[in-house]
Amino acid sequence: MSRTFLPLSVLVCALALPLAGWAGTIKGRVTDARTGEPLVGAVVFLQGTSYNGQVQLDGTFVLRNVPTGEYELVSQYISYEAKNQHVSLTATQPDQVLNLRLSDKNNALDEVTVQGRRDPEGEVSARRIEQIAPSIVNVVSAQAIQVSPDIQVANVLQRVSGVTLERSTNGDGRYALVRGMDKRYNYTLVNGIKIPSPDPYNRYVPLDIFPADLLQRLEVTKALTPSMEGDAIGGVVNMVMKDAPAERTLSGQLGTGYGQLFMDRSFLGFDRGGVNKQSPGERNGSAYQATIGDFPWPGFTHKTPAPNLLGNLTFGSRYGKDQRLGVLVAGSYQAQTRGSNGYFYETGITQGNDPALRTLHVQEYSTQQQRLGLNAKLDYRLDSRNTLRFYGVYLQLEEAQTRAETDTTYKGTARPDVDRLLRARYQLQGIANTTLQGEHQLTDRLSASWSLVYSRATNNVPDVSEQDIKLTASGNYYQNATRTWLDNTDQDKAAYLNLKYLLAEGLELSAGGLYRDKDRVNHYLAYQLRPSGQPATNEGDINSEAYTVFNPLGIYVGNNNYTAAEKVTASYGQLRLVRGAWEVLGGVRTEYTDQSYITSLPLSEAANRGGQKYLDVLPSLHLRYALDARQNLRASYFSSISRPSFFELTPHNNSGSVSESNVYAEAGNPYLLHTQAQNLDLRYEFFGAGRDQVMLGAFYKNIKNPIEYGLVTLPNTTVTVYQPINPSTGAATNFGFEWVGVKFFGPFGLSTNYTFTSSSITTNKGRSATSEDPRVLVAQKRPLQGQSKHVANVSLLYNDPRSGIEVQLAYVYTGARIVQVGQFLGLDYWQRAQSQLDFSAEKRLTKSDKRFQLTAYVKVQNLLNTPYQVDILASGAPAQLGAPAVAAYPFQDRADRVSVVNQTYRAYYLAGLRFRL
Repeated sequence: MSRTFLPLSVLVCALALPLAGWAGTIKGRVTDARTGEPLVGAVVFLQGTSYNGQVQLDGTFVLRNVPTGEYELVSQYISYEAKNQHVSLTATQPDQVLNLRLSDKNNALDEVTVQGRRDPEGEVSARRIEQIAPSIVNVVSAQAIQVSPDIQVANVLQRVSGVTLERSTNGDGRYALVRGMDKRYNYTLVNGIKIPSPDPYNRYVPLDIFPADLLQRLEVTKALTPSMEGDAIGGVVNMVMKDAPAERTLSGQLGTGYGQLFMDRSFLGFDRGGVNKQSPGERNGSAYQATIGDFPWPGFTHKTPAPNLLGNLTFGSRYGKDQRLGVLVAGSYQAQTRGSNGYFYETGITQGNDPALRTLHVQEYSTQQQRLGLNAKLDYRLDSRNTLRFYGVYLQLEEAQTRAETDTTYKGTARPDVDRLLRARYQLQGIANTTLQGEHQLTDRLSASWSLVYSRATNNVPDVSEQDIKLTASGNYYQNATRTWLDNTDQDKAAYLNLKYLLAEGLELSAGGLYRDKDRVNHYLAYQLRPSGQPATNEGDINSEAYTVFNPLGIYVGNNNYTAAEKVTASYGQLRLVRGAWEVLGGVRTEYTDQSYITSLPLSEAANRGGQKYLDVLPSLHLRYALDARQNLRASYFSSISRPSFFELTPHNNSGSVSESNVYAEAGNPYLLHTQAQNLDLRYEFFGAGRDQVMLGAFYKNIKNPIEYGLVTLPNTTVTVYQPINPSTGAATNFGFEWVGVKFFGPFGLSTNYTFTSSSITTNKGRSATSEDPRVLVAQKRPLQGQSKHVANVSLLYNDPRSGIEVQLAYVYTGARIVQVGQFLGLDYWQRAQSQLDFSAEKRLTKSDKRFQLTAYVKVQNLLNTPYQVDILASGAPAQLGAPAVAAYPFQDRADRVSVVNQTYRAYYLAGLRFRL
């Protein structure tokens, strides 16, 4: 028996040991009990043990290698009631799958407060807005902006499907183009209110004036509803500024960085304090005869720039009984040095009327930027039925830029006929907006909202100084110099009213209106300084040249001196029906436009004043069908318009300033018609757990009276001018499809979007062949200006809420596009396709359950040193442009094109700390 007992004992012990040390897994999801949304970052732990975890982006958690036994599992999340659940792991059931639903601590709060507790700045809220929106919308949350490589709004927009950027000379994004439609076909909102533009020539808003850290979210609407203003064909950019939080919050950041460009060369600056803010005529009266002593030359200095600086601070809280008063104040400041190196060819015509390359400019730009943003929001709940809100926003962008021509050789050989130009340009742009709003539940069925708005945009460019010396084989000569003062003001006063009436359950009637009174004033004054015409005695000191003032009174009568007004009266009616899985929203909007202008031309001239009036009726219909709780099918139709700018309508004629790059004089067009468009959209949407989503859509636009620049022979004359026109060859078309896909695999994620766009327009061009008269106009079919056939974004993501590490590697591809419509047949300016790579990473330095959160971050832009390259495309282009061979011109390496612009910017680095209390 003893021999039998021993082996059995060993066997029992061998079986008992693994049973005694058995380990299991506890996993599941943590969601909001009311909305079902994942509570990303919630903490899950086993009471009395060291086993814990955090909820991932898809709402899941996992606790591994937990010994068998009885446990209390606790789940916690800020502003939510903690939840305890008993868990039992046994040898026969070692794994448990749980679904934990947490409740908000204060369910009695109204919808606005509940949304605030769901983090309105988070990705989950952004996806929810896209899902329930009445039309086709893309949303970028403050959370996504914060972890992206971008610090200003224009650069953020390049991450949105179908959006491309037009950049400034320092490489920063400035204007957004939506679905291949030029910036003129979009408009910009702040908190849902249209704002004026400081741009001196156009109505579109430069988006690089907006610091991205002031935003709660960024919305791009691609299909207009009747309640939206109708003058957008591409899309609408709405910047929703930060709002008062449900709990007292203080947050901010401080960062610094440097541009790699200025590790390789010095920064060329000038004394901004020496800039004459007023012209001689403004200082001394319009009859004043300016002398050369009124134009001191700016002193240029080479230096090592200070590090870039970025900082912001936000405070928000609620006060009073039932927290009726919400307050938020936020400020942002960014100081950067940016620049570029490159070249630019002036193009012109030969004596035989053939286009030809002319002067080569090898350029270095140095720009000092200071960007300031202030945001204030107040909301006060008078009672459960009435709320008042006040918004105030101030934005300012100050730039001091120099452009220097430095390279006078090519491959070691001196180049003849080269300009060496120095330019100093100071610019101050500002936008101020104040809005007072009210929301009132008048009866159980009737509600009303209203807004009173005052907005003002300013642009001041005083004393732009240009000094030029031409290097020739026979000697070096100072050229004509200019001193220019430019300023403009755009002012809006507007009132909005919206009414909603609940006809029945799921059936809502809305109606409303808008009145806007816009005033614009533009001033322009230029002085021309003439040199002696003798070879320069001291090329390093322009004061050695005996300049004289050619026009002592300045040039007041020009293309940029006018006052203008625009009055828009709009009304709309719409019906919204929700039945089961269907949502139908349809209606009509009317907009009456009254534009007028007065130029600085004498009263006796017919072109002294003018204007136009027109009425548009804009129907729209939007359908949404919910396949299930996570999937939508959408279809939209809307009619929209685009108004010409005041500058385009004023009948200016720059015949006295025709340059080699513009063979024909530029002129305004008082007969220019506004653009009308019919738009169709389809989209499928899937919203998965956390950030996961899929969107697949298609669009079509038929555009009547598009505005493009072309050659026109003025009536009853032989004068041909280059002016904004409505092509007589028919409407333009634009169609394409979009894809958006985001998928996370645990902490790793992949975000992609792609847009294909194809457009077509026909305009008149001058013929450039040597055997033809260049004044013979021929039709050319081409894509719309600014339209890229292929646009794509790919981002590799890593997000681990437990460790607080988040990483993003973001790639952007923008296909080739026309950036400037040329005057001659086939000689448009094409930007080459671009690939840009950016990087960002951040690490939480404190525990996630602490009230004080501290995070370190780094951002790197333009890792690939992506150049901006522009070509003239033509078969046998060098010969057509008057070149005997490609090698005759520097920087030419292709036989099928001529390179006319090349700019490089190098990488920019930023690192800092961010806190939240």
